[in-house]
Amino acid sequence: MTRVNALFRRVDALSGPVTATPESQLGALRIDTTRLQASWHSTPVELTVTEFALVASLVRYPGQVRSRQQLMEAANVVLDAQTITAHVKRIRRKFEHIDERFDRIQTV
Repeated sequence: MTRVNALFRRVDALSGPVTATPESQLGALRIDTTRLQASWHSTPVELTVTEFALVASLVRYPGQVRSRQQLMEAANVVLDAQTITAHVKRIRRKFEHIDERFDRIQTV
């Protein structure tokens, strides 16, 4: 049920009006929270809903260390610490696929 609800939320977000999209930009990263889309150097990054929520949380607090618990709360999911680590690893890989020199997400 959770997966189906997440898909419905994504469909609703994608079917919204194009002109009313609140976008954020941090350096080369641009995120559109209405459409759940992210791009790096104008190249779209294919993120899952959870990955997008994690990236959006990191963008909301640039330069701050975010705990795994804070990332879970931002993504509105309950996961164990290893799952958060795996999500961050996949996010890095997706950005590195676009830009081999990507080093913006650091683990402390």
